[in-house]
Amino acid sequence: MVRFQDERAAPTLPRGEAGMGFVHEVTRWPCRGARPPLLGGRGLELPGPAEWQAAFTCLYGHVERDMSERARFLDLESTGLGHGAGTVAFVVGLATLDGDHWQIEQWLLTQLSGEVALLADLEARVRALGGPLVTFNGASFDLPLLRGRLRRCGLATDAFAGTHLDLLPVARRLWRGRGPDCRLTTLEQTQLGVQRYGDIAGRAIPEVFWTALREPHEARAREAVRRVVGHNLVDVLTMPALAGAMARTLAAPGDPELVQRAVDHRNAIGRRARKAAALHGAGRAATPAREPVVDASPAARTAQDADLRRVAHLGS
Repeated sequence: MVRFQDERAAPTLPRGEAGMGFVHEVTRWPCRGARPPLLGGRGLELPGPAEWQAAFTCLYGHVERDMSERARFLDLESTGLGHGAGTVAFVVGLATLDGDHWQIEQWLLTQLSGEVALLADLEARVRALGGPLVTFNGASFDLPLLRGRLRRCGLATDAFAGTHLDLLPVARRLWRGRGPDCRLTTLEQTQLGVQRYGDIAGRAIPEVFWTALREPHEARAREAVRRVVGHNLVDVLTMPALAGAMARTLAAPGDPELVQRAVDHRNAIGRRARKAAALHGAGRAATPAREPVVDASPAARTAQDADLRRVAHLGS
């Protein structure tokens, strides 16, 4: 089911796949326009194709154009904060840029027996889309958890083992010590100027799934699930906006401290590029077909400078 952004209601859960133990919802949000009620309907500018292509280069490094165009923002809600056997991802959100809209796909687990079907559907979708994954703290949490659950279910993990941009290290590099913390919800306020209204607390999310399983017909339990789905929707919707803000900061730092932090970020990109090139040249890369070698040559740095100028222009 596709529900367009102007319906303004909180996410509803279609039942098309309910018999399989999960449901799948698709919504579309324009780069400029209305926003979910959880954000108070306030404007939140999302990067369009040109801005996102330049932003990805600033944040990750110079790669082929189609790599950035096919980027997928991923976020999940789980029954715990660890990667152990008892932690299950019960809501998964995936955002992709489609012209002047961002398409948000969400998978909701409704029965434990549906985990294999949900993960198989998610894996097939991510593999079909191709391109890099973009997360917020995904290197430490989301991707290890997903790969672990996929292996436990006897499914391939290749779709989640390729190019990955984790926005949290970039956020810390740029803004650590310049605000209360670098949590996503905090950066939404300090860097994007938006605030969530009526959001469910992150610490309350793990218990929601188990309560819904015990009390599937209780209105309170179903409402809690809807709130988690809404929370996840905003997570994957604000990540592209935050990535754009990061790129604009790198392009026009604004003060000497941020200038140095932007230099540190560029140096970090260079170190990763040299390491990847060395592994590739020695023939020891574990997944050479998946992880592109970021070009660290003078010509590539010149191209990156041009992208930085372009981001600054687009953000002005």
